[in-house]
Amino acid sequence: MLIAATGFGQKQGNIWYFGDHAGLDFNSGSPVTISNGQTYYVGCPGCHAEGTAVICDSSGALLFYCNGKQIWNRGQHIMPNGDSLLSNNSSTQAALIIPQPGSDRYFYVFTTDDSHLDHLQYGLRYSIVDICLDNRFGDIVVGKKNILLLDMVAEKLTAIRHSNGIDYWVITHKYYSDAFYAFHLTSSGIIDTVISHVGSVHPTGTTNTGGAIGQLKASPNGQKLAIVNGNTSNNIAEYFDFDKNTGVVSNCINVQWNLVYNFYGVSFSPDNSKLYIACSLNGNGIYQFDLNAGGGNPDSVKESRTLITGSYNHNYLGLQLATDGKIYAARSPFYSNPYLSVINYPNNPGTSCNYVDNAINLNGQGASYGLPNFIDSYDYSNTIPECSVGVEETNNDQQFFICPNPAIDNLTIETTEKATIEILNIEGQIIKTVKSDGKEAIIDLRNLSSGVYIIKAKTERGVAVKKFIKE
Repeated sequence: MLIAATGFGQKQGNIWYFGDHAGLDFNSGSPVTISNGQTYYVGCPGCHAEGTAVICDSSGALLFYCNGKQIWNRGQHIMPNGDSLLSNNSSTQAALIIPQPGSDRYFYVFTTDDSHLDHLQYGLRYSIVDICLDNRFGDIVVGKKNILLLDMVAEKLTAIRHSNGIDYWVITHKYYSDAFYAFHLTSSGIIDTVISHVGSVHPTGTTNTGGAIGQLKASPNGQKLAIVNGNTSNNIAEYFDFDKNTGVVSNCINVQWNLVYNFYGVSFSPDNSKLYIACSLNGNGIYQFDLNAGGGNPDSVKESRTLITGSYNHNYLGLQLATDGKIYAARSPFYSNPYLSVINYPNNPGTSCNYVDNAINLNGQGASYGLPNFIDSYDYSNTIPECSVGVEETNNDQQFFICPNPAIDNLTIETTEKATIEILNIEGQIIKTVKSDGKEAIIDLRNLSSGVYIIKAKTERGVAVKKFIKE
């Protein structure tokens, strides 16, 4: 059966690590169980193994992964600066990894803290990984760790490619609020924040932080968002329109059908036509909605609800669309279930979607609440990182020379023609600009912190780029 979905030929989501040392490898086209992962069950009352995030290069080779608290490199070791992130894997969507637009080397690791251990005190933060540090195993850049973006957010985190095909929207939901926050990530860092007040206030029916649980997902075409929560007396199940150009969330459609159902998992089908919602208590099961029912009429969509699997002996939890076009499901027992379930044909209506329980044997490792968090279109921009020593040229026809590299106090730049020279930090922000008359310019570096910087030489013929290290 053909599965139509944008970007599914890409391989950046082909390795999964989750739960209690569980893992899958999709590089053969079908999931193969792997058991070398380091994610683990949080052994405290009410804690679980929930949120993780993984990123591969465009060949499907692992780069690194994160559980919200630690970042492991491809050698299965915690990065030297990769511990003590301000989240933990008891958060539904503890982490999400996004490549810096225009770079194969730098990655943003976004984190949300959890409601049980941290009571949402740390908010939405990001750290920047340079995959070329630590002998190309990667590490967090000094000074670019746990940077606060927004305080008091729910355990919800997703991303969508911008309509320009280059940038990303990183999306979360503020707690004690009806506000979606969409952060515009560019090669220059986060340049804009779009706030949309739409839908329910989170949480409803309670004032505690327990209502922060539940997933936020985007449709593969990036045109819709769906959000659920549980642990309250008035749980939320809604979907919305999303504008990939402006970052605006609009047109709330409420598909909640029972106030006491505890919603947790949510996913769209690869062709964007179906919405799946999983319940972890009360009406235990996974339900499908046909988003095209009645031409998309909200009442028709709500009436299209179909129970595709259900049992009061199970709790149905995290859902995640994979690169093979199937939706994988975690279910009880909460702490260490040695199997995953699967929806084989999620584009199909009703039970013809072919839900199979205990479909994937994790070979003694355990799933818990959650599965890895990805961009659901798998439309990632990074390819295979190239780590050069000192500099990385992008245009050999426009030569300019720098020395020494690495540098301490001063950097000498020699150009072959008149140029405007910009020094940028790794987030793409311009921190210094000088003019060169085609001879040489000396840059004072004493006010710059140690790290990797970018030099752009702009001439009438275009732009050349190099990198240098400030020691």
